[in-house]
Amino acid sequence: MRWGLRMVQHRVSAKDVANLAGVSRSAVSRTFGGGQVSETIRARVIAAADQLGYRPNAIARSLIGGKTDLIAVIIAENDSIHNRLLIEKLIAAITHLGKRALVIPATADSDIDESALYAFDYQVDAIVVVGGTVSPRIIDQIRRVGVPLFLYERATGGGTECITCDNVQGGRLAARFLIRCGRKRIAYLTKPRKTFSNIQRREGLLAELDDVGMTLHAEAHGVQSFTGGYQAAIELMSGAPPPDAIFCFNDEMALGALQAATEMKLAVPDDVALIGFDDIPMAGWPMFGLTTISNPIDPAVDILVGRITARLADPAATVEAHLITPSLVVRRTTP
Repeated sequence: MRWGLRMVQHRVSAKDVANLAGVSRSAVSRTFGGGQVSETIRARVIAAADQLGYRPNAIARSLIGGKTDLIAVIIAENDSIHNRLLIEKLIAAITHLGKRALVIPATADSDIDESALYAFDYQVDAIVVVGGTVSPRIIDQIRRVGVPLFLYERATGGGTECITCDNVQGGRLAARFLIRCGRKRIAYLTKPRKTFSNIQRREGLLAELDDVGMTLHAEAHGVQSFTGGYQAAIELMSGAPPPDAIFCFNDEMALGALQAATEMKLAVPDDVALIGFDDIPMAGWPMFGLTTISNPIDPAVDILVGRITARLADPAATVEAHLITPSLVVRRTTP
């Protein structure tokens, strides 16, 4: 019979390094925390750390240096493909800065406010919230402790740094183009929650229609997903008379609407024109050819990273609001 040996792996600590180097634990802390220590002791500590494979704890170092180089990125639950792509690029850009992203997804059991407070446990240098709403109480608390807070696709008007697409202009661009295409029965397909971006896109759509004496033909709500767009589009196109154009909250919902039109034997764009929002990569695939409003990611990431750098360098730097300019991308789901 063969007996297996259970191996218990011991995580190397600063105490282990101190014992091997023959120095105090505080000398190890000073070596890796930027404190004063003789070159002889520093060399012994580094040699011992290399031998043991020791990596100093970033949070422990922050107690000495005051910085963790951690940027919290808080993500709203069930967010869009567009925002997930933005998060990927943002994390890469944060890493390029020599910092690390601490990704904290908000869930049904842990909302954005709780996630923001959770980030404090890691003594993060800054917080970025993508696609969620932070309450005024938490914003005030974050401001009082001096941690820079950045909101993407939200605007509070309360002196918080915000980076958002000009959603009103995006809604206007969609409506203006559909009107020029001769469409008379323009509908809006959206998610049920009245989020900042949802309200503004709808506002732009209605404003442009009002400018030419038109009104919204119909509106339907669905879950922010392909399936939600599919179900809401069936509801819209089953009406009498059905819309001859649908502006969708985002591309995922628009692709669901395209599937619904196909199944209902409606010709796109002859019977019904479709416009999405965001211009995710899938929208440009030849099999879809979705006309959409581009919500560019790269400028948003550039602004976020630039502002994080500026605020960390100068905590008293002026807080700013930034608008990303959208543009119309015409493909084959419109005339």
